[in-house]
Amino acid sequence: MTDLESFIEKNRELIVGVFLTVTSYFYELVFKEKVDDGVKSFIQNFSFVGLGTLISTFFSFIFSVIGGRILGPSGYGSYSLVQSIAMILYIPMVLGFNTAMIKYCSESEDETQIANIISTTYIVIILLITLTVLSYLVLIRLLMALFSVDPELILLSIIFSIFFVFYTLSTSILRGLHQMKKLALYQALFGFLLLTMFLILIQSASFKSMIYPYYFAYGLIGLSITLQLKKYITLRIDFQWLKKACKYSFYALIGGLGFTLYSNVDRVIINYYMGVENVGIYGVYYYASFAFIGFLSGIFITIFFPTVSRSQSKFSLYLKLKQIMPYIIILGIPGVFLSEFIILTFFGEKYPINILLMGLFAITAVLVTCYTLFAWFFNAGGIRGVRFTISGTVQVAFVNLVLNIVFIPRIGLYGAILSTTIAFILGFYYIWYYGNKYFDNLVGGVNHDVEK
Repeated sequence: MTDLESFIEKNRELIVGVFLTVTSYFYELVFKEKVDDGVKSFIQNFSFVGLGTLISTFFSFIFSVIGGRILGPSGYGSYSLVQSIAMILYIPMVLGFNTAMIKYCSESEDETQIANIISTTYIVIILLITLTVLSYLVLIRLLMALFSVDPELILLSIIFSIFFVFYTLSTSILRGLHQMKKLALYQALFGFLLLTMFLILIQSASFKSMIYPYYFAYGLIGLSITLQLKKYITLRIDFQWLKKACKYSFYALIGGLGFTLYSNVDRVIINYYMGVENVGIYGVYYYASFAFIGFLSGIFITIFFPTVSRSQSKFSLYLKLKQIMPYIIILGIPGVFLSEFIILTFFGEKYPINILLMGLFAITAVLVTCYTLFAWFFNAGGIRGVRFTISGTVQVAFVNLVLNIVFIPRIGLYGAILSTTIAFILGFYYIWYYGNKYFDNLVGGVNHDVEK
């Protein structure tokens, strides 16, 4: 940890300086205005998180490629399936409270209030984890039938979801506190721990050698952050904030459920109709298509959400977001396609290169990214913004689910990704067209947080 922190500190000024210069040039080229202090601060935070994410991505890339090559489509498919099931199972454990915490912590300047928000969130989520896990153990046979897997995969998925919640909660606190340098450090450390533990376990040649490292990395990072921020964690519940958060979290939950369904249900249905080996091939294509653009958008969203939450001029940020969309689409699709080709080559001949499949994945990855950027923007606008977002997300999830059920048995993996493509074409149209109407009812386009 000390070596990573030292590396980031030694290279921070150089990286921030270069990144600020390059980004400022393109910012002024696109928006026809000078970079102000707020934009400079955003760019600096982007560079901090970007460095940590880059290091983490490097380690996780090696992790994925070695795992995919050694375990093959069947082993990688089991690993992907556990991840997908876990991402569905974790939803009742958080119910959107981590998102509410980020929003309201990032807006507050009162240390006591921030501590109350964080403490309340911790207590609520611990209770939710306990109740959810007990329910899953009682309903384990139903879960086995629902996901078409054996008890071992269900138990691995439940444990995965618990560690994921712990990690997500702790890193969400850093985002809410705008501690981007620390977040960058822990992201880099996460990738290092993941790869190190994997290299120790890979001799077993079991898909579990890709699962256990996540337990280890999630748990250690979550524990470390929690201990560092223990001054914010007390046995105190702020019922006034809890009432407010419950309303926000309810809408965030619906949106999160929609997101989880459209990003994971395809693998569950592929497993049901086509077997775990095809889940592995699909999982590798999915990883290859989102690795590049997900890296960039993930950094952006990490900083963007708390920044917009705090901002008093959301409408101007909305206009800037719309301005960069054509650049993301025009440059993103060929960029993703190229990165897919490179990454798939690393995975080897067990995962054949299919140009049509790559093209569909490239288009979909860009559409998902554009939609997600808009969704996080509106989520930062309070209850009204979250309501608007979930109306689009629920439509996307429903269309995607129905099309997956129809297409996968008929055209296989093409059907899975085509379902997502069509769903997000509709979703992007919705959020682009009705996004303008969202601001029409706000006074001057700047009444930024209508809590109704």
